[in-house]
Amino acid sequence: RPGQGKPLMPNITLIEAINLALHSEMQRDESVVVLGEDIGRNGGVFRATLGLLDTYGEERVIDTPLAESGIVGTAIGLAMRGYRPVCEIQFDGFIYPGFDQIVAQVAKMHYRTRGTVKMPITIDGMPLSTSSDSFTIPATCGRANSLV
Repeated sequence: RPGQGKPLMPNITLIEAINLALHSEMQRDESVVVLGEDIGRNGGVFRATLGLLDTYGEERVIDTPLAESGIVGTAIGLAMRGYRPVCEIQFDGFIYPGFDQIVAQVAKMHYRTRGTVKMPITIDGMPLSTSSDSFTIPATCGRANSLV
């Protein structure tokens, strides 16, 4: 029988799954951009973005200042211009400065404009992520037209 005694998929860590998903989506869709603190040369605090800068360049892998509200605000502007931003938030506790924009702008913009404005934003690092979401959530970034 297929797979008997052998894993059907290789064992990888949560961070490796996120990294693979980001690489996959950035390769598939040039409008996917990643932004966050220390994500370029350093590859992020957990190395989830390792190798993205070398492969996709500074225009698609954007190191930001230490300002989560700025990261989310920039993502909103990028989404309104047709990009599919992925906000890489280092720790879930850091997302709170960006909550106002998530609730007041991202969550409502599509409906306030009768669907003419899409908000295809992925926010990675929020407390909703589980190990089973580790590939699904980032892989959705290039395909969903609303907040993931």
